[in-house]
Amino acid sequence: MSLKYLDQSGFSLMLSVVSTWFKRGSGQQFRIPTRWGSQGRLNLIGTYTLHGTHPHLAVRALEGSCTQTQVIAYLDTLAEQCEPSRLTVIVLDNATFHRGKAIQEKQLAWEAQGLYLRYLPPYAPFLNLIEGVWKQLKGFLMPRRAYNSLAELETALKLALNAFGAEFI
Repeated sequence: MSLKYLDQSGFSLMLSVVSTWFKRGSGQQFRIPTRWGSQGRLNLIGTYTLHGTHPHLAVRALEGSCTQTQVIAYLDTLAEQCEPSRLTVIVLDNATFHRGKAIQEKQLAWEAQGLYLRYLPPYAPFLNLIEGVWKQLKGFLMPRRAYNSLAELETALKLALNAFGAEFI
């Protein structure tokens, strides 16, 4: 049996640490502008496989936020790679885009291909092993700094993923 832990993660540009003063009770919310806005974020969806002698990380870059459609496309890719005679279990958290009606409707087709979905208990992200991978990726493999452009962030992310031996699917 092959267990794959699925998750989505975002990588944002870091801002410098600053402090400021504004009048309390003024009714205005203080906003710190970002350099890149929503264009300063990269999102990944990935699976962490515990099968064989070495763990395996597979990732896909997403355009925009993670949606149910993108999760289905990713799971379709994984199902195509499955051997029906070998059980493959995808462990998901309880994000809304992991549990929607469209995903439920596809489950029987995926199971026919040898891909089964199982869900973690609510409020238990610590049970999702890929969370540790994201933590290592963000906390140790990528330099902790503000990136001057989205291209710099993408380069740093690709280097870190390559160090992890990630497969891009």
